[in-house]
Amino acid sequence: MNHEENLEICTTDKDRHERLKQLAWIALLIGLAAAIVLGGLVYFLSAKGGTSYIEMINAHRLSRSHLVPALWVAGLFLLSLVALITGFIALYSSFRVAGPLYRFARNLSVSEKHSIIGIRQGDCLQDVSQQLQESIHTLDVYKQDIEASLGKAEAYLQSPDENAVVEYAALIKQLKAKLDGVSII
Repeated sequence: MNHEENLEICTTDKDRHERLKQLAWIALLIGLAAAIVLGGLVYFLSAKGGTSYIEMINAHRLSRSHLVPALWVAGLFLLSLVALITGFIALYSSFRVAGPLYRFARNLSVSEKHSIIGIRQGDCLQDVSQQLQESIHTLDVYKQDIEASLGKAEAYLQSPDENAVVEYAALIKQLKAKLDGVSII
């Protein structure tokens, strides 16, 4: 699978459009939050109108002295908000890929005590999941076939009949041919 095909596994045009729409809303909300925070900052730091020249100078001095700490607090608040939202987006996006990877690992585990589980409808890697399920099914058929052949081989070995040795040798050749047809890589 080349890079372009790999990109298309997880996204369709509709998915891309929906994600861009979600990101636009998130960006709009973050911008709105920034405007509210900075507007509130300006409101609280603005000089209250004084009646005399000394009151206006004093209000201006107080607003300038509180401006730097207030900007730091507002900036840290906005940075924390953006980091939190970005973290949630990353977590949500990772589950769309991590979920299928977990299911692939579970399906490939050696244990035969569980059934094959598919991936969710909206998850990425749908084609890969289908190929994996087909591969697991094919390997299961090979395994059952080899187990049946081994059962026959054991029966031939325990048989006192002399023709059983010839049949046993033919069965071993069949097993070798089946195993030669299996390629892991």
